[in-house]
Amino acid sequence: MSSNNSPSVFVVSNFVQACSWFVPRIPVAGETLSSSKVLVEAGGKGLNVAIGLHRLGLSIDSLIGCGTDSAATVLLDLFKKEQMNDQYIFQFEGSSGWGSGWIAKDGQNAIAVSLGANLLLDSSHIEQARSSIEQAQLVYGQFETSITAVQTSFEIARAHNIATVLNPSPWQTPTPSIEQHTHIIICNEIEAQYLLALDDPLGNNIEAIQAKIQTLLPLFWQKWSDLQLLIITLGALGCMAFQRPKSSNVSGELLYKPAKKIHAIDTVGAGDGFACGFCFAYVKNLPLDECLRWGNAFGAHLASHTGVLNILPYSHQLNAILEN
Repeated sequence: MSSNNSPSVFVVSNFVQACSWFVPRIPVAGETLSSSKVLVEAGGKGLNVAIGLHRLGLSIDSLIGCGTDSAATVLLDLFKKEQMNDQYIFQFEGSSGWGSGWIAKDGQNAIAVSLGANLLLDSSHIEQARSSIEQAQLVYGQFETSITAVQTSFEIARAHNIATVLNPSPWQTPTPSIEQHTHIIICNEIEAQYLLALDDPLGNNIEAIQAKIQTLLPLFWQKWSDLQLLIITLGALGCMAFQRPKSSNVSGELLYKPAKKIHAIDTVGAGDGFACGFCFAYVKNLPLDECLRWGNAFGAHLASHTGVLNILPYSHQLNAILEN
């Protein structure tokens, strides 16, 4: 169990029973491919971050909706095994979330999810967790759950000057309230394209990406009135962070952190790994440059192994991950 003196994070989480097929390449429409291996494990963007931060020694409260099926039993058993607080797991009649992934030999992936009971969480469930939110140092949310749950938790957090971190994935248009109560955004290239209303993908030239984004940032900061930091993960290129400027008519300071070269095996969960590493360093009050370094290191650690849940590291592995 985490120490009562350790930093506290509230995760607006989710759960999907994840099934992954390892294939030569991502199949095209109408195509059938042979899979070399199938992996079934508990997953979900929020669950991965919650368990990852818990294993690193933080005090974690995790809000999750699950069904009454066999997958729900897997989730409840997992929380017991990890010795995590299950107070905010709410069960609903019917199906839990399920996910399906295709992982190609080059590590690239395609994923589909059926969110099931995750979407049944509402403001009343957040209200039951209000005291935990108000005592947290950080509140983390993502879009594989009820957007109402994310919105309400962020409203409570920002009313108490608590940092909120949003991973807007899978993409959906954020509500005006989420735009007004998000402190930090962590997104990948695809989500950044939607977020900034870009006509074209970001590409792989760092200087071109910077120039493309910075022209849009003055209006972006106005729309996201509480946002202090926009982080865009770029896979093998690393990540870049744009900080809110003091003047509303400029784009803000950019910090680019390249990634070390790795052999990518399975990129499913790499974004959650980045979020886990970044949030851990952030609540430890490390400088932004170090927070990004931790995010890159954790993302690379996930991408260079098969699976997610069995790869999420423990505190005694931190030094080795950062050095590698």
